[in-house]
Amino acid sequence: MGKSKNIDHFNLLKYVYFKTDTVSNKREIASSIGRYAQLYKDDVYFFIEDEIFKKKYMDVVYQFYRTILYNISDIRYAKLCEKVDNFYKNEVMDKMKKFYFYKKNKIKLARKDRIQKPLILEGNSAVTLKKIEEGTIDLIFTSSPYYNVRQYANYISYNNYLDEMSKVLKECYRVLDEGRFIIINVSPVITKRPGREFESIRYPIHFDFHNILTNSGFYFVDEIIWIKPEPSVSNRIGGYLQTHTSLSYKPNCITESILVYRKNANFLLDKNILLYKNKKVITKDNVDTSNCWNIPPANDKIHSAIFSQELCNRVLKYYSYDNDVVLDLFAGSGSFGVAAINTNRIPVSCEINKNYINYIKERIRDYDYN
Repeated sequence: MGKSKNIDHFNLLKYVYFKTDTVSNKREIASSIGRYAQLYKDDVYFFIEDEIFKKKYMDVVYQFYRTILYNISDIRYAKLCEKVDNFYKNEVMDKMKKFYFYKKNKIKLARKDRIQKPLILEGNSAVTLKKIEEGTIDLIFTSSPYYNVRQYANYISYNNYLDEMSKVLKECYRVLDEGRFIIINVSPVITKRPGREFESIRYPIHFDFHNILTNSGFYFVDEIIWIKPEPSVSNRIGGYLQTHTSLSYKPNCITESILVYRKNANFLLDKNILLYKNKKVITKDNVDTSNCWNIPPANDKIHSAIFSQELCNRVLKYYSYDNDVVLDLFAGSGSFGVAAINTNRIPVSCEINKNYINYIKERIRDYDYN
């Protein structure tokens, strides 16, 4: 009936709307009623005005709001839109509005000129990334420094650590192309006790990174769980196995989080994909169908915490295409850059430690050094 031009059908839809208590039915009816706005603009306007402020079901409200947006050229609908915005202050409706005007203005997505060969940037990432042109990185994958657990990650306080990460991620937002992904491997860390009479502190870094990422302009997409073989991780359960004392239980931590976020964009991901319409799609073989990835960790004589090549390969396969420019802002020994080259991507590696820089240079040939 939503496609009908019959006023009787319109009135029947309103009748059924009030009679049904099922949210899904109300939602579909609200959507159908919106289709009548071109023919019965007054009737639809007054119906929505009466219903949209009742705060019943947001799924229904969104359908009414959608109708308002598509009729916003009418001054009454425009004023109603403003009233609804102020009344709900809802994040979904805010995004709907941005999507609508982006589409209405027919803004085209275009790729800027990209870096043509591997690039190594030495120094603090928050500073060196300023050398990268805005919107020219296609994927960011990195592992944040482990707060005061490794020698190369020394900060005066946890807040200082978070502040430094925030500076870097804001720069990441600038260099990443619209709608593309930033992926961060992170896990809780525990600092050593200053003495036996003091308690150690365990920091839920992955929880705090959400706020930093969203404040930087990214939004949450997925959390992938990296599962390691138990013998490869530190033994925390040993004390409990000896004593079986309640309250002393500490499980072996065999997982890390792979946080997947997307740079805010007022268009669907389809628009990014269309830029690669002539690119070959990955095969359907060996596809990870869940968000749990079983991957052994890697070891390296130079760096104490390196990316597994398998982990890098999966991220590159699912979140980038051939010839994309991919960034690791804490490159360490350069494992992600090596994986990028092996899969026909162009890596940008940021690193502050001179020893690691030299090691990256040994592993990645034919690079620009800046």
